[in-house]
Amino acid sequence: VLFNSIKVVDTLITDGRVVRPVLGISYLESRQAKALGIQNGVLVLDVPADGAAAKAGLKGTRRTESGLIEIGDIIIKVNDYVINTESDLFQAVEDFKPGDFVDLTVNRIAASDNELVTKQIIIRTQLQSSTMYDQPPPQFNSRPITQ
Repeated sequence: VLFNSIKVVDTLITDGRVVRPVLGISYLESRQAKALGIQNGVLVLDVPADGAAAKAGLKGTRRTESGLIEIGDIIIKVNDYVINTESDLFQAVEDFKPGDFVDLTVNRIAASDNELVTKQIIIRTQLQSSTMYDQPPPQFNSRPITQ
């Protein structure tokens, strides 16, 4: 924890803000994933089409044309770091900088001969900058109050 605090302070001093490495995905919280039977890993919900994760081939959860839910990739490792929860995922990417490449080991569930088959694949992707996802602060029109 102290090391991370020092890193944050150093980043604030040099950059004026904290810039974190991110995958640029949305995910389902572990508590909710467990209710779906996913005991380990982080279930990917959405992968923006213009992001590095999508270009690398990471798949999000989606609804099929027939209305069924197709489970997205489940991230179980970042390089050699085992991922059980989203907290593990955050900690794993903290060791890198935006622009670094990481290998994601994912479980991908697919239908084969009317059975669900889990394949483990490795996807190499580039970490994004958290500032890419920053929203500008709301703008307020201020007028002096007159009486």
